[in-house]
Amino acid sequence: MQISRTTKIPAVLLLILGLAACTTNKSGNGGADGAAGGADGAGGASTAAGATGNGVDSQALGGANGGAGSAGAPLSVRVFRFDYDSADVQPGDYNALKAHAQYLKSTPSARIIVGGHTDERGTREYNMALGERRAKSVAAFLSSNGAQATQLEVVSYGEEKPVSTGESESAWAENRRVELNYTAGRP
Repeated sequence: MQISRTTKIPAVLLLILGLAACTTNKSGNGGADGAAGGADGAGGASTAAGATGNGVDSQALGGANGGAGSAGAPLSVRVFRFDYDSADVQPGDYNALKAHAQYLKSTPSARIIVGGHTDERGTREYNMALGERRAKSVAAFLSSNGAQATQLEVVSYGEEKPVSTGESESAWAENRRVELNYTAGRP
């Protein structure tokens, strides 16, 4: 069987597009696990970061906040989602968190606020405690991968700063998160 030239071109284009799609870095883990308890879960989202030197691979820095690099770079991921009523870091977030830890290790002047958030379900007190557990979980991960405790400030916002105001599982999932906000030595 002989393949015509007009068949080869679309096939090659589809192959190229397919390979390009495989290289995009999208973080996300889905919805809540429905566990009993007070407050929250889901996958990762991202915001942009800048770029800097300091021995960190510039491709890992990525972002649109004043830097060069690829939009899917690990340091561009600054929001990490959690399952319902959980403070466990999602395995899909390990690489991005390791990149932040490496950046912090290589940039002693860098400082971040590790802010824990929950959805609106549960009491205010429970949600403040859950937000703190989430932030401490991420801070512990960063510390165990090279960041210094003095570079990390853990803050719980509980349910006070939602990114989504809806009353659906997808809205609640958006609010169950930890955000990394660089205050000094910003990548």
